[in-house]
Amino acid sequence: MVHFLTKTISPNQKKEKFFNRRIKHIITIIKNYENLDWNSSKKYYFELLKKEICNFYNYSVNLANRFFEIIPFDEILEFFKYNHRPRPLTIRFNDIKIKNIQIKEIMEKKGIKLFLDKNFSNFAAIINKKGFNFGGSPEYLAGYYTLQGFSSFFPIFALNPKKKEKILDLAAAPGGKSSYISQLMNNSGILVANDKNKSRLKSLVSNIHRLGIENIIITNFDGSVFQNKMTGFDKVLIDAPCTGTGIIGHDNRIKLQKIDSAVLINSTLQKRLLLAAIDSCKDNENQKNCIVYSTCSILIEENEMIIQYAIEKRKIKILPTGLKFGLPGFLNYKRKNFHKSMINCRRFYPHVHNVDGFFICKIEKLK
Repeated sequence: MVHFLTKTISPNQKKEKFFNRRIKHIITIIKNYENLDWNSSKKYYFELLKKEICNFYNYSVNLANRFFEIIPFDEILEFFKYNHRPRPLTIRFNDIKIKNIQIKEIMEKKGIKLFLDKNFSNFAAIINKKGFNFGGSPEYLAGYYTLQGFSSFFPIFALNPKKKEKILDLAAAPGGKSSYISQLMNNSGILVANDKNKSRLKSLVSNIHRLGIENIIITNFDGSVFQNKMTGFDKVLIDAPCTGTGIIGHDNRIKLQKIDSAVLINSTLQKRLLLAAIDSCKDNENQKNCIVYSTCSILIEENEMIIQYAIEKRKIKILPTGLKFGLPGFLNYKRKNFHKSMINCRRFYPHVHNVDGFFICKIEKLK
């Protein structure tokens, strides 16, 4: 017997379909406004577009305004759509404990299909198997792999850790980036993983033990004055606390936060942390030392403006990240011009790269 399946459209799908048509209609009006005879002003349609998007996706108007300032108009609808789509689930193989090919074979025997990206196939894979507890499997608990989003690999690529180096992760918890740094160092050298929040260090300690990390020292200092405790690091990573505007898909509360005060609080801390990271690093005598600044925010106030502040306060130089993907940093914002080398920074967006929104800057400390 042959069964013919008919596709049923849910009320939510109907609502989204109607919304998409309406938004596209408003966008068409704005694009062709000069050629049309409308009683309402162009500004009216811009405000209508924002209102419709805020109501449908449940955003605060202030946050939506900030996104409209930095996302190209032609991409704005796709940007908001992709903000709410789940990112690919990724595992990172831990070759400290097991060869990558072995864990791949184990996973495939369990019926788990691994999608290998050409840029990451030697250490990570996208996974797709509903109903499997990837965070509670025997292999996960044994430390053969860990769960980690693609975009969180990018700062480590820029940092480029090497064996026997002395490296600082200034805001390390919960430890995904620290453990990958240690893995690339082949468990050699010294990695100092610091976090001010003592309760968050519990997850860091747990991950370190599970993954078999041995070259790590965990500290619980205020990162903004860390240079008063230790200096002389070859490389420093500061994945700074931020508003999280690049990871809205993981936490819907971000959409409704009081964004103006959140930006003010975070940017003040980010400036202090970046200066502390610079002061904790060695001068770049051999062209190998660097500081990498990153956030999971796409707001310019938490990224380019923080880097510009550091340029004005310290003798530094923005370096190419070494990443072959991502969009360049902004060179101006609200009549403020940034240093021309800001183009070396890298930005990632959900609707462009299908990863969490992210910002990365690689810095050289000059004598």
